[in-house]
Amino acid sequence: MDRRDFLTTCAAAAGSVALAPMARGQERPSAGPFTDAPLKISLPPSWFEGTIEEQLKQIASWGLPAYEWLGPKGDLPALRQAADALGLELSCILGVGAIAPGQMVDPAQHDRLLEQFKERVALAKQLRCRRLIGLTGNTSIDATHDQQTTHVIECLRRLAPLAEENDVEIVMEALNPLVNHKGFFLTRTDQTMMILDAVDSPNVKMCFDIYHQQITEGNIIRNITENIARIGHFHVGDNPGRKEPGTGELNYRNIFKAIHGTGYDGFVAMECGRSGTTEEALNKLLDCLNWS
Repeated sequence: MDRRDFLTTCAAAAGSVALAPMARGQERPSAGPFTDAPLKISLPPSWFEGTIEEQLKQIASWGLPAYEWLGPKGDLPALRQAADALGLELSCILGVGAIAPGQMVDPAQHDRLLEQFKERVALAKQLRCRRLIGLTGNTSIDATHDQQTTHVIECLRRLAPLAEENDVEIVMEALNPLVNHKGFFLTRTDQTMMILDAVDSPNVKMCFDIYHQQITEGNIIRNITENIARIGHFHVGDNPGRKEPGTGELNYRNIFKAIHGTGYDGFVAMECGRSGTTEEALNKLLDCLNWS
């Protein structure tokens, strides 16, 4: 599945009474199952049925603090108003670059990417979002790997001052080239950290996608804990299948415990489908957050 369309194509929502849309005008409950969760979980609205307003209300009813919509569209002032009224934060949006040829690896694209990033920063601020995904683009056959790395660093050095001035973060996402994104340039944690070291900006970090990194390199807990200072966001999906935690080979109870143990206070966003109903998926997720 193309991740650019991912959040709009998750599985159909549950028919459980517990997940029925809340009445219009109803305020966020004072508590829900995730209210005291040890990590700040963000959920895609498309896990639920209804209008975006109804979807956000259902997210809030579970006690979740945020929603993840990488490509928000529609009536954006109304979206911001609905989220604010429920105390929900938009955890991350697409920011700069794409899963496509060129992009950051091509210096001829850098002027365009700067203008793209300016537009996305304005959108992020409109929606009260502080994290924007950065994508390097696909590997080019017209330059060496080292040359392309230099081009990515040069691009991010141009973007970093804008991120700093606007108090937002670019979170560079490494994608797996074995199953989903053959030919993508940024694939490994150590590769990402080397680029971040060279850029040297507190506002340029990594989006650590646990699903992608399990496929590419494994070693999930060590890579997270050793690099947590430069991880600004998490994406979550189990492997294989890219469904909710508890459906694949990853021990998410131990992974979540390790993330919590680092003191990380950012968002952990579900970027995955569901194996069953939304209620079933959320209960599996709750179980993975219970490591006592």
